[in-house]
Amino acid sequence: MDKKANASTVSVNAGQGKPIPAADAGMPASAGNAVADKGEGNAERGQFRPVLTVMDMVVYGLIYMVPIAPMAIYGGVFQSSHGMPALAYVIGFAAVLFSVFSFGNMIRRFPSSGSIFTYASHIMGPRMGFLTGWLMLLQYLISPTLMFIIAGTAMNGFVPAVPVWGWCLIFWAFVAVVSLRGMETTMVVNRLALVAEIIILGLFMVLGIAYIVQHPATSGFTAMALFNPEKFNFADTMSAVSLAVLSYVGFGCIATLTQEAKDERKGPPRAMMIMALLLVVLFAGQCYIATCIDPTGAVFASDPDNGFYLVAQMVAGPWLAVLCAIAVALSQGVFTALVAQTSVSLILYSMAKEGTLPAKLGTLKKGTNLPLVANIFVLALSVALIFIMAPLGMNMVAKVGNFGALSTYVVLNLCVIVLCWFKERGYRQVFTHLLFPALGAIICFGILVSLGALPLIIGVVWLVIGMVYYTVMRRVTHRVPSMG
Repeated sequence: MDKKANASTVSVNAGQGKPIPAADAGMPASAGNAVADKGEGNAERGQFRPVLTVMDMVVYGLIYMVPIAPMAIYGGVFQSSHGMPALAYVIGFAAVLFSVFSFGNMIRRFPSSGSIFTYASHIMGPRMGFLTGWLMLLQYLISPTLMFIIAGTAMNGFVPAVPVWGWCLIFWAFVAVVSLRGMETTMVVNRLALVAEIIILGLFMVLGIAYIVQHPATSGFTAMALFNPEKFNFADTMSAVSLAVLSYVGFGCIATLTQEAKDERKGPPRAMMIMALLLVVLFAGQCYIATCIDPTGAVFASDPDNGFYLVAQMVAGPWLAVLCAIAVALSQGVFTALVAQTSVSLILYSMAKEGTLPAKLGTLKKGTNLPLVANIFVLALSVALIFIMAPLGMNMVAKVGNFGALSTYVVLNLCVIVLCWFKERGYRQVFTHLLFPALGAIICFGILVSLGALPLIIGVVWLVIGMVYYTVMRRVTHRVPSMG
């Protein structure tokens, strides 16, 4: 896997060997190639070797998705759902499930691209394609800051002498040094990180089950941890889902591997489905066990940001809590943050090469193929956003980013309906061409409107800015602005 570079992987001195999740972002999968080719256009298709099996792609996806992601936001999801975080993840999975079917439809028709931007551009026109990419750019620009805040919150819970923003700057400094110098991180290292996360999660699950068995008076396996009709509130549950869906954002990264899959039309959709099923089991499973350990959430009532770590402390003492916190901090504040930093830098670079952004952002550092100016710009923006957004809290920042992701998934599902049902008149496949994508769009939209007032306001303002920018660029340059 470490030798199988893909269209969205920066393989030489431009960050980590992790995927740039162009498919989920609504961005072109060629963003990574822009650097690999020193700005001379996309890589030739002939350089991609169809060697990836379904399991290769599943492992690849799990590495990017971070199996322990719910640990960071468990407390917030628990409180919003009134003690039913596992249910929030199951509902979030429903949105992912139908969107996976939609990805499958699009991959079969556009096997050379895993980009929702491409789908929307071809099916709904260049304006919709641009706005789709613009919406997800919101999530990309916020993503590094969110990763720093998640990591900073985890560490602040155990070293409170250093404020959250202080921890954020520590992780930011590490990412800045690595991203500006350039480094190669092989898939071997990434596989080891995945194994470590699975081991830590497994350790918590085993010790958690043992704790539940040994403390029947306060803990217990119960269906109420999944669904409690007395406490269930639809609006509050959807609010919890709008936060929980953060853990699923990025599931379409497998779609960027279509040109390398042995079966480019069937392989990626199958891998995506397997990964989605594994994720819902892992995500809902760890939340269910944590809820069974502390059904009332009393242990973290006053500190929901560190909810999971405090539950882990109940189970086995401070060492397990610290272990979980460090695992989350490193996975999010280092590995995922570096991927996010590299990804958005490459997207800005690609947009600059197309003339959509100032040309200065489209310059490379000699000898490293690193988009230096774009990288510095994103780093500077991240520092500013740390001080602006950290006071809002981790959960609110996550919801702002989710606005872009959920909007893009709505567009993905609508693309299937427009192309397969109306344009191709695929009336015989009513489930995959109409019912499933319609359900996917409805569920994603329902989660979207449940984000809350502030994320919706920020998202709508961002969309309006994109519409104005698109109109101005068309009149100034007399051509269609491109996201890459």
